[in-house]
Amino acid sequence: MNQSFTSLLHNKKAHLLLLSLISILLYINTMGNGFVLDDFIVVKNNTFTTKGVKGIPDILRYDTFRGFLKSEQSGSAVTGGRYRPMTLVFFSFIWQIFGDNPAAFHLFNILFFTLLCLVIYMVLERLLRIRWPDAARPVAFLSSLLFALHPIHTEVVANIKGLDEIFSLLFSLIAFQMILLSSDTGKRHYYWIAGILFTLAMFSKENAIHFVALIPLALLMLRSESLIQSAKAAIPLLSGFAVYMAARVAVIGFTIFDPPLKDLMVNPFLKYRGVELVDASTSEKLGMIFYSLLKYLGLLIFPHPLTHDYFPKQIPLVRLATPVPFLSLLAYGLIVFFIIRLWKRNPISSYALLSYLIPTLLISNLIFNIGTPMGERFIFVSSLGYCILLAYGLYAAFHRPKLVWPAGIGLGLVGMLFSYKTITRNLDWKDNYRLFSTDIKVSRNSAKAHSSLGFDRMSKFRETRDTALASKILDEGILHLEKTVSINPREISCYHYLGNSYYMKKNYLKAAEYFDKYLSYDPNNYDVIKNLATAYREEGRNLALKKQDLENSLDLLMKSLKINANDARTVESIGIAYGAMDKYEESLNYLHKASDMSPRDAFIIVNLANTYYKKGDRMTATEYMKKAYQVDPNLGNKLSQTQKDFF
Repeated sequence: MNQSFTSLLHNKKAHLLLLSLISILLYINTMGNGFVLDDFIVVKNNTFTTKGVKGIPDILRYDTFRGFLKSEQSGSAVTGGRYRPMTLVFFSFIWQIFGDNPAAFHLFNILFFTLLCLVIYMVLERLLRIRWPDAARPVAFLSSLLFALHPIHTEVVANIKGLDEIFSLLFSLIAFQMILLSSDTGKRHYYWIAGILFTLAMFSKENAIHFVALIPLALLMLRSESLIQSAKAAIPLLSGFAVYMAARVAVIGFTIFDPPLKDLMVNPFLKYRGVELVDASTSEKLGMIFYSLLKYLGLLIFPHPLTHDYFPKQIPLVRLATPVPFLSLLAYGLIVFFIIRLWKRNPISSYALLSYLIPTLLISNLIFNIGTPMGERFIFVSSLGYCILLAYGLYAAFHRPKLVWPAGIGLGLVGMLFSYKTITRNLDWKDNYRLFSTDIKVSRNSAKAHSSLGFDRMSKFRETRDTALASKILDEGILHLEKTVSINPREISCYHYLGNSYYMKKNYLKAAEYFDKYLSYDPNNYDVIKNLATAYREEGRNLALKKQDLENSLDLLMKSLKINANDARTVESIGIAYGAMDKYEESLNYLHKASDMSPRDAFIIVNLANTYYKKGDRMTATEYMKKAYQVDPNLGNKLSQTQKDFF
């Protein structure tokens, strides 16, 4: 091996400098991004966070979603509940100082990720230095470098909300370092510092619990400490876990193993039988789980394409005996086999595999339902085990003359490709539309991906003043909302949006169809009931004004009247329909009722005048036309501007 390369592999100062520079440079372009996706839940639209430090008591007192949902049922918004106050408290401090400035939040994500990469290096270097002094720094450096470079981490770093993952791993690893210091120096107070740090890790995100197993296993396997001594390392960690659980139960109750909701968006193990949602079979549940587990492995090896959304039905609900889940089962069986086989022969590799497997099991849905089939952010911790394994393999290759150059070229190529992917992927997190419109190309079968893009387009439509552009945006929104309900017919909010969208396009029958579908799930929503009546009214009125299909026109108007009997425009429209059918007495009856309901509506009075005129009563028609102008002296201009078709 080249002397200068060997020197670099053992130069601690160079390692720390390179890791710092690379981590910052890879993510510096996120500083131009705004608040995206879950950032609105934990920061931008969270009433507790945006109070600054004054909101901290509420953050500690309630579940993580309360400040966003503002509902007493917020604790059950996702399966198992969420209590992760640590990052929200930190966000409150940032908001207090920097206000509504996403660049400040992104900067802290970059800095803490950089710190995390440095801590990974220091922990691994200390962990390995006793038994493998020559390998400690090279393996620590290569592991940290690969972790910093891996594009799978873009969701965590580029999304401000991802700070919970960073904090959880960061505090866990610093706790690990304290335990190693205690082991090296014999000073027991480091144990209790570790307990405090691990408590902070748990309050950041509860999946830190896997370190209760991983830290003692590291001492047992890589430090050759006795089983009893290794087990003692779990005591401060279990203490931190107990403190967290006590606080969690006090705030949201013991919800971890609560039965999942009958909602496809928070329980992926459901399927449609006709129009009903039913539980998937055990084989289908295991099939989806192992399908996801194989995809995790694939993304660690080849992180492309990436997406933030794996909600149903992006990951198919397939039986365990089908090819992909069965192959996954074999792959994980091999991982377990090699963990056992290499336990004593190659403990670093065995521990690396354990460091991947244990955290992955916790987010796999095998132990408890996490509310979604998978997510790239979920393997943030697991990826460290993969990076350690790959780093140790590279280190071994660098010590074989025939493999030095292939390994070096391979590392350089991976570094360039990973860097390019990370930097370009960061740009996709610029704003919601950029993220949703990019990731929909990957998550084509996700109901949530389509609904997110559809809702975003509806919001943009309301802000757009350019008529042609607004129409294009509305059509795009409709496309994705219709795709949503084709995947998940119970995503009823989409029916409401679709009804409103088609109403704005003046396709009133289609609007009524979607309002009616909404009401089949939620029959008591007053706003939608009112919208349905309005859609029937406008379609019926249009037909009446155009003198087309007058029987259907009258039928639609009567439906509208039955829903909302107090709408003067509906009553007037029925009068117009009867007039178009030359049934003048019925027409006048309804027009007079409409005028009584809305006496200051000059247009209704004009319709009365026109109907009397067509009936042959010109004197009465003239009186009503005069009355209309008395009610509204500017009526003439309004009639010419609206080009209203009165008869």
